[in-house]
Amino acid sequence: MNGLILPPLVLLSYNELLIIYHRLTVLKTKSYILIAVVFLLTQVGCASYFVDKFEGDTFIAVISDVHISNDKSKEDRLNRLVERINNGDNPKIERLIITGDCVSSVYADRNDGEAPNNNRLKKFVDCLEPLTVPYNPVMGNHDFKIDKERDSDAPFEKSEIEMMERIWTETTNLPSYYSVDQKDWKFIFLNSMRGKYQNKSFDDEQLAWLADELDEDKHALLFFHHPVESDNFKVWCKAKDLITNEKEPEFFNILAKYKSNIKGIFVGHGHMWISDTLFDEIKIFETDSFGDNEEITYAIIGLDNSRGDVPVIKCEEIK
Repeated sequence: MNGLILPPLVLLSYNELLIIYHRLTVLKTKSYILIAVVFLLTQVGCASYFVDKFEGDTFIAVISDVHISNDKSKEDRLNRLVERINNGDNPKIERLIITGDCVSSVYADRNDGEAPNNNRLKKFVDCLEPLTVPYNPVMGNHDFKIDKERDSDAPFEKSEIEMMERIWTETTNLPSYYSVDQKDWKFIFLNSMRGKYQNKSFDDEQLAWLADELDEDKHALLFFHHPVESDNFKVWCKAKDLITNEKEPEFFNILAKYKSNIKGIFVGHGHMWISDTLFDEIKIFETDSFGDNEEITYAIIGLDNSRGDVPVIKCEEIK
């Protein structure tokens, strides 16, 4: 079955069955699709941390995996979302956050320089320029691809990571990781590719900075691209891309130390709607791919300032 090894389906959670169903649909493995569908129908009552109505004092939209490329429909959908936010429709969105893979690759061809439509990161920024609210992107693995020929799964040297971060900063006017304060909240935007030259997600400098940021007495939300291994759900993405305690012990130690401050973690990369917890306390949400769906796909976070809670609703609007 094309190298896909399936565990006994009775041992899997609803979220894990969703992943298997998605993968098998791609592989067109009909017998297992049928079995997965049956179990999906019996698992609908399993825990999900998404809510079904807008709750909160302030609302933030989150999208992921926009993958701006030569496919203009992705830009069209992003333009539609910008228009929807600017219109102030209910609920009124006060910030847009993008959890990585803003582009399919930074350039279509690294040798074409600033030829029209070659710089996809610039196209991404141009789409968001009309926004009347702040926006905050983070870097994903595709944002480190110099062009479409670069394999983002291949090893990265430190010099290449630094080069791609320079291009990012020159184009977006943002560092590769940073934070924003909003009243009693702190939004922390991490770079889960920065440690790849060490076969990790996060380098030591970034982790020290993260600990300092979390040491402030504020509710914190973390945004980055690659999923984290959580309490119940183990197959958010390819195993090599998953941020685990075994690979990132210091990162997990920091999260454990400040878990009462961290009110939510938001990731992308897996192209699925998934939610779970970490340490039975921190809620984790993965947003479906904005670029690979015909719908306008995004999450809305409601910030409950009195309780420090973050109700999250998923939205899929027909284009």
